[in-house]
Amino acid sequence: MAVVSTIIEPKPKHTPFTGGSDADRLAQGAARGVTTYFDSTASNWPATGAGDNRALAFNIDLDRDYAYVMSDCSASVFRAGDFVSVDAVAMVEIRIPVPGGYEYIYSQLVSEPSRQEVHYTPIGDMPAREYNSQWPLTAVDQGVMTFQSKDIPNYMLYPFDNSNNTVDVNVVFSEAALNQPAYTVRFAARFLQYDITQAYDWRVQSPTLTR
Repeated sequence: MAVVSTIIEPKPKHTPFTGGSDADRLAQGAARGVTTYFDSTASNWPATGAGDNRALAFNIDLDRDYAYVMSDCSASVFRAGDFVSVDAVAMVEIRIPVPGGYEYIYSQLVSEPSRQEVHYTPIGDMPAREYNSQWPLTAVDQGVMTFQSKDIPNYMLYPFDNSNNTVDVNVVFSEAALNQPAYTVRFAARFLQYDITQAYDWRVQSPTLTR
């Protein structure tokens, strides 16, 4: 038995903000734009060989010439004609380059169950998969699990070293159930973009955050 990993690099779409001058924006500690990373390629999480588990990672390399704040992340996992068996928590790992290596920040995407089967599953444990799968109006023949960011760290993300390394964001889904078919995972992650000089500005870094 092995864990078969699939890595996807979602495509960025950047929207610069308008309204006021750059001097006004910098004085108020406001973002310069928003970058959203998407992927919804059909069957982008392929089936594995017999007896294998699998993992799926969305890898994002943030432009090192800017600073970012991760403001939202969500995903939906689709399976044709049946319930979805994916683990109900996905890991968010943020890797920041610092002199001599990297530092890490962790968070989660969570798929909340619709109810708890108290007669067969202890309270607090993961309930049967039927209670995490829904059947969307746009794809009534597919089961889907939806994931939403939970307590995303409100850090300003930028490289702390002088190399060409970038801040990496990895969102990793896993599945312990064996021999599952291909899934389609629709993924989106949103980042506010700041000038790198703003990463040191008290207007952005103060407790009353300008987001």
